[in-house]
Amino acid sequence: MRKNFNIFIIIGLIIGIIFGVFFPKLMQELSFLGVIYINLLKFIIIPILFTSISITINKSVKKGSKLIIKTVVLFIVMFIMSFLITSLIVTLINPSKGFNYQLKDWDGTLTSFKMTDIVTNLFPSNIIDIFQNNLILPGIILAMFFGIYADKVKNGNKVIDLLEGLKNIFNKLLEDIILLTPIGVFSLVGNTVATYGISIIKYGLKYIGIAYFSSIIVLFFIMILPVWFFAKINPITYIKKVSKVWLITLTTCSSMATLPYTIKTCKEGFNIPSKTTDIVVPLGCTIHMCGGAVSFALLGLFNATLFGIKITLTTYLLMLVVATFINMAAPGIPGGGIVIGATYLSYFNIPLSFIGFYSGIYKLLDMAYTTLNVTGDITANILINKMNK
Repeated sequence: MRKNFNIFIIIGLIIGIIFGVFFPKLMQELSFLGVIYINLLKFIIIPILFTSISITINKSVKKGSKLIIKTVVLFIVMFIMSFLITSLIVTLINPSKGFNYQLKDWDGTLTSFKMTDIVTNLFPSNIIDIFQNNLILPGIILAMFFGIYADKVKNGNKVIDLLEGLKNIFNKLLEDIILLTPIGVFSLVGNTVATYGISIIKYGLKYIGIAYFSSIIVLFFIMILPVWFFAKINPITYIKKVSKVWLITLTTCSSMATLPYTIKTCKEGFNIPSKTTDIVVPLGCTIHMCGGAVSFALLGLFNATLFGIKITLTTYLLMLVVATFINMAAPGIPGGGIVIGATYLSYFNIPLSFIGFYSGIYKLLDMAYTTLNVTGDITANILINKMNK
């Protein structure tokens, strides 16, 4: 089944659309299958987030060099700029304009965000609440402290080794949950079409178009231009060398699977020394994802406007902050972004009605996002190397 997985997802998408049009009552009765699928995705996020961030922070602390700090700062700047560019594109184009939304199971309000509440909620009184209630930001903070202090106590490395094992177990569990995607897509898409009509498909196609358009714009402004002006590398030369890696990213949709080719391109194609590449690129593969910035900005704002939700400046800034941190916990497996995406929307109480269609088209989206992620790692490595010189 793993070999034909994407074909099963497409079949689930098509059958879901057909059944949603011709058997709407049946699909509404089968909507519980989609609910179970979403619940499983949300169930796994905090364990993966906690273990991934703890391990990443601990490894960074162990290396403890100025290069790490410089690299992380550059990653954050590139992520934020990618998020802002995508947000501007979504706002200007307004792809969901004209959609007649009808939300029966939504109370009509986003999660209430006051600055005092945000800060207070970062420090829950009970550690179990973090895992019981999927408290993302407190979970991230706990994981960061965990990774830092594990290096300061006796046998702390054994705890990190345990977390490494747990992380592998959770990722394996997630891989099997992802195998349920065709069933989840069938149920969610069918119920969405039954509820909102066939017009939702048009907005889904617009979503794909904007994702690729945003990725191209980010590629140009965040990667090609800085390399051209700062590192003095001709854009044509840059694209020729990087495009060899794109063949891998487009087929695997995995930054981890592409890592050996990314390192080889940096060392042999751009003559970047190992002492820089061997730190920047693996670290970028873990926490730096410009494609993730495009994904989060588009997913959050598109769904908000799709259902007529107004985003305040405070909420938008929090969306950026949450995306920046949760991006570090993105599972390095194909389809892992579906988990992060569903969790991201639910954190802000944005309806998940579109997630069914999103799951069905995610393979197409992931091709662009992964390509942008890896290209961002190469770009950051080039810029860091230039700074060092």
